[in-house]
Order: sequence, then structure tokens, then C-alpha cells
Amino acid sequence: MSSAIVMPKVGLTMTEGKIVEWKKGVGDRVEKGETVFVFETEKVSYDVEAAQSGFLASIIVSEGETVAVGTEVGLLDQAPGGSARPQPAAAPAPIPQADVSRAAAAHAVAAPAVAHAAGGVSSKIRATPLARRIAKANGLDLSQVAAASPSVRLKKLDVESFLAARATHAQAVPASPAAAASQVAAASQNADGRLVRLTSMREIIARKMLASTVDAAQAYMVVSVDAGNLVEARQRLMPSIEKQTGVRPTLTDLLAKIVAVAIGRHPVMNTRWTPEGILWLDAVHMGIATALDDGLVVPVIADVGTKKLSAIATERHELIESARAGKLPPERMKGSTFTISSLGMFGVEEFSAIINQPESAILAIGAIIDTPVVRDGAVVVRPVMKLTLTYDHRIIDGAKAAAFVATLKDVVEEPLLALA
Repeated sequence: MSSAIVMPKVGLTMTEGKIVEWKKGVGDRVEKGETVFVFETEKVSYDVEAAQSGFLASIIVSEGETVAVGTEVGLLDQAPGGSARPQPAAAPAPIPQADVSRAAAAHAVAAPAVAHAAGGVSSKIRATPLARRIAKANGLDLSQVAAASPSVRLKKLDVESFLAARATHAQAVPASPAAAASQVAAASQNADGRLVRLTSMREIIARKMLASTVDAAQAYMVVSVDAGNLVEARQRLMPSIEKQTGVRPTLTDLLAKIVAVAIGRHPVMNTRWTPEGILWLDAVHMGIATALDDGLVVPVIADVGTKKLSAIATERHELIESARAGKLPPERMKGSTFTISSLGMFGVEEFSAIINQPESAILAIGAIIDTPVVRDGAVVVRPVMKLTLTYDHRIIDGAKAAAFVATLKDVVEEPLLALA
């Protein structure tokens, strides 16, 4: 008896998911609770665990394919080689010319000048079902691809790239087989790199960041602030909040609250550009830029201006832990009206961030550095932090941005006024 493995719905807004990896191959034993496949949506990857034990009888949706929520992606059978539904035998789609050109450029050095005679695909080579179907349809021995590709498990892109490179080389193969072999050997010696297929997260980041630089008139403003009182405020509040919530408040928590207070005094910072006009938003929903091992996500703390520091710290901790575990619901990454991004933990003193569309501004937070400054005519060492505001000049004029930055500096240097 077989049971369907389907694309799950994670969060209220999810409509589709992209399978990035099957952790099991057809025929493999799967234990209940063991990860069967990994999928991506909204810049976050999720592990899908088996609801029961059995054997993976069929993979219906291959790696790299995107399907709607609820789509059957595989079959789990109670016994090996049981009543598995046969996989669809549809012929693979032709490779788009643009993809052929890119693949050929990336993999030309790895393709042999003359293909092996059409024959069966080796079952000893680890490959996805889709990769095997494409190879079989093109009379390609997967051992050739394995020799040219760095992948442990060959995928669709490896086979398509190999075929594209082979086609390119076929047009320029020397008449002599010896000359052909020499040409391939020389190319192999000059190989210098490998192609890594884009993840859904990287595709989304690239698209959004490029769109932001094109769609907004981004301008920048930097201010240095004395962070002594900010650091002291955290130290004073930490024992009480940690005892109450079990979470240590960070400087990011304090700054999220402080920035919300400053925005409240300068509501133009909480706006969006639309074709119909400028949208003025009431609540401040704070995005917290968070680095992951393979990308960046922006969890959102809703209505941050009305929340106590203890609530902000708790919510921020839960959101970031969920993101790092790949379990952050997509709706918790939507609706931000302003974003803060900190690289201070890496020792970065100053940087400019790209606006998180459709917002109008983002604040980049640098490291706190002990710096000689003049106070009352004397040189003293103070903990100084640089804040860089990136703002959309279509909406926010320089004078208004400067007024916001001035207020922000005042509140950071006297944080208890905001946290009271």
C-alpha cells in the first residue's frame, strides 16, 4: 500500500514551493520523522519529514521544479518494490537557447569533443530521476557527465550544461581524433571554477536588491552617535528582562524601539511610493535583516512602537531562531514598513544598506568603537557608533532625512526617554 507525499503549505500566504533536494532516492528506506525532501519558498528552506515509515517508491517531482501546495511529489510504500505508481515518462522539455548559451560558456571546458555511442544510462552513477530521463532521451552516458561535473549527485542542470557544451564543441571539433583529444585536454587544464546553481533564496535576493536600486532614488546620510548610555541602558535592563522572559535583550532590540520612537516624530519615514501617490502608514512594522548561512531574510516585528522592550526581545529571538532553523512562516517576512540592518557584530564600522522595497528607508548600524572625541574642550575616549540612513529621495527630502537622523541621534544618546 502506498501513500502520497505532497507539497505542504507552510504559512497562510504560501501558494507554491520549489523542491531543492531529495534526501532519499527511489527504493531507499525512510523512517518516520526522517527528512524526505527539502523545499524553498519566500527565501526560506524547509525540511519535510516522513509521516510514517516505509520505502520511497517514486519521485514524481524532481529537484529544481516548482509546484503548487498540495501537489503530489512522491510516493511512500510500506514494502520495497510494492505498489508504487509509475513515474511519468514525459519527454524532457527542450533547453532554452539562452540557457544553452550560458551553460556552454560555463561548462565548455568540461565537455568531450565526441559523445559516446548512444546507450543505456549507468545505474551506478548517482543522479536525479529527471537528470536520468534527459540523459536517456539524448543518448548520453551519465559517466561522461560525472567526469565533468563536481556534483556528488548529478542534477538536471549538470546534464543540460553538458549537452549544451557538447553541442558547442561539435561545431569546432578538429578533423583528427588525436587533435580533438588534445584540444579537450588543453581545455581541461585551463578549467578554473565551477557553476553553482542559484537557490530560490539567492534568486529572490538578487531580484529584489536589483529592483530596489533601479526603482528608488537612493540617497545616504551618516551620523556618529555616542553609544555610552545605550550600552549602559542594556546592561541595566538585561537582568530584569532575562529573568522575565529567558531572553537577553540585544542592542538591536533597543534600537528597534528607539527607531520606532524617532519615526513617530517624523512619519515621512514610514511611507511608500505608489503610482497613485505617497502612502502614509500608521503603525511601524520593523524588519530585522538577518543573515543566514546561504542568504538573507527580514523577519518582521509588527507594530513595534507599541511594544515593551521585553516583548520585542522575545519576538526577535523567536523569529531569528525560526529563520535559522528554516521554519519561519512566509507571512512573518511580509509587511515591514522600515528595516534595520546591523553588521556591528562583525566589526564593520560603517556601511550602506539597500532599501527593502517597498519601504522608503533603511538604517545600517555599525559597530561600537572606542574613539577619541572632544568633550568640553578635552579629548576623551567614548564608545561611538555610526548610523547610516538610506532613503528614497523621491519621497523624503534631504532636510527631512537630516531632521530624522538628528532626532535618532538624540534618542540613542538618551535611550531611557524612548524606553520609559
